Amino acid sequence: MDYLQDSSSDHEHLQHHQHFASSSLSSLDAHQLDFLQKNTHIHHQSYYHHQEPVHRNSPSSFDQGYATLLSSPTQSALSNHLNPQVHVTSKLVKEAMNTVSLAHKVANLSISANSICSLTKVGRNSAFMINPNKSHSIFDLLPNDVVIKIFQWLDTYDLLILASVCRRFEKLIWNPILWKIITLKGEDIIGDKALNCILRKLMNENSEKCSNVERIMLSDGCKITDKGLQMIIRKCPNITHLQTQFCTTFSNQSLIEFVSKCTNLQHLDITGCSQISCINVNIGTDGPRKLLLQYIDLTDCAALDDSGLRLIVKTCPLLIYFYLRRCMMLTDTSLKNISKFCIALKELSVSDCLNVTDFGLYELTKLGQTLRYLSVAKCKVSDVGLKYLARRCYKLRYLNCRGCEAISDDSIIVLARSCSRLRSLDIGKTDVSDAGIISLAESCPNLKKLSLKNCDMITDEGIKYISYYCRGLQLLNIQDCNITADGYKSVRKFCRRCVIQHNNLIFSLEDQS
Repeated sequence: MDYLQDSSSDHEHLQHHQHFASSSLSSLDAHQLDFLQKNTHIHHQSYYHHQEPVHRNSPSSFDQGYATLLSSPTQSALSNHLNPQVHVTSKLVKEAMNTVSLAHKVANLSISANSICSLTKVGRNSAFMINPNKSHSIFDLLPNDVVIKIFQWLDTYDLLILASVCRRFEKLIWNPILWKIITLKGEDIIGDKALNCILRKLMNENSEKCSNVERIMLSDGCKITDKGLQMIIRKCPNITHLQTQFCTTFSNQSLIEFVSKCTNLQHLDITGCSQISCINVNIGTDGPRKLLLQYIDLTDCAALDDSGLRLIVKTCPLLIYFYLRRCMMLTDTSLKNISKFCIALKELSVSDCLNVTDFGLYELTKLGQTLRYLSVAKCKVSDVGLKYLARRCYKLRYLNCRGCEAISDDSIIVLARSCSRLRSLDIGKTDVSDAGIISLAESCPNLKKLSLKNCDMITDEGIKYISYYCRGLQLLNIQDCNITADGYKSVRKFCRRCVIQHNNLIFSLEDQS
């Protein structure tokens, strides 16, 4: 798998627990508690700020944004505060996860809509509570506000499980602070029913709305219908993020009504919703309306065409991140409309849109230095279009032109000299040779990730130049290239932290020696 493509596994935020270093904890002093209160919430928020959801079962991997390629958001958040005091948080989060594991075993519940609804009612049944009398938990030493900050690291289902541990946890879990993000995953979960149970529990006697809920993320087969969208409109007036990946159970009209009434919506991910053809909120209105959406992912929305996309970009002029992977009906006309209406656009992916050509790249050059990320993988672009783009969008950080076989050294040399700030580049399966790679090495010394997969014209000479000049290289893909052990050793010598992706048995033996 190419490194410039998204991982096939889910980006669950509980994965960052594996990166914590474990340490012994004899006691908690006032200074440590103060540090915990100040930093736990910061880490939690920064993680979700950078996260881009990915669906595990999508037909093929996705290309990521340049910001996420440079470093993992979780790792960077942890590395900034990596000191002995963080081990306090490590111990407490580990304790929380152990408690969740115990609750799973005792409750013996499977993830389903029925189990989620039953967990929202555990407070009514004292017999369901888990009472570990044999030993005292470390949470007994902590005040409620610190425990709540620790719980902010957990996802929706683990919070529901923790609510069954004891009456104290049951009371703390339903604090609205913990429910800014609701994440539901799995084909066994009926989105409408599960959301209704959670939102009904969060609503207090004085209000019929859950004003604290900001993000609702449904993935891995969790479905929502028109009725569920209507419920979110009524009960979550402040929602800013909605993700419903590969969900075909709601209509295009219901989505239009949703984005029209949820005026704070900024992030919309409807990957794989093949029934969606447009988002037009101006139907039947007196004047034009604009949405605040800054992020839209329409990957694999097969019904989307040029006319539908024009309505979307006219309605969403504030777009910064726009992903249109494998929208096969789109042509250069769509790129013309994007550059015309979305002048603040920073990231765009039209990979596998086979009708996009050099004329589309010409239109994108109107974005100028604003454009930082572009993926045109497998599009019908050539040296002509890429050279024109490189000269005008000179602040590009990420470029993916994998599979564009009409690209050669001519455009790569211009790209290297014009876009010296490049950090990630995928030119796999193109006609690039050592000449292009040498120019890239000399002009882009800050290159972090490079994919040369299936570039059979590249030899050890080009690899040696890259390894010598780009010593900060973090990942290099040389699968199916004519690279020998000499080129491999050069990368190992000068780029000590570089991960090399290859399929050569000789290199594997080198690693073992």
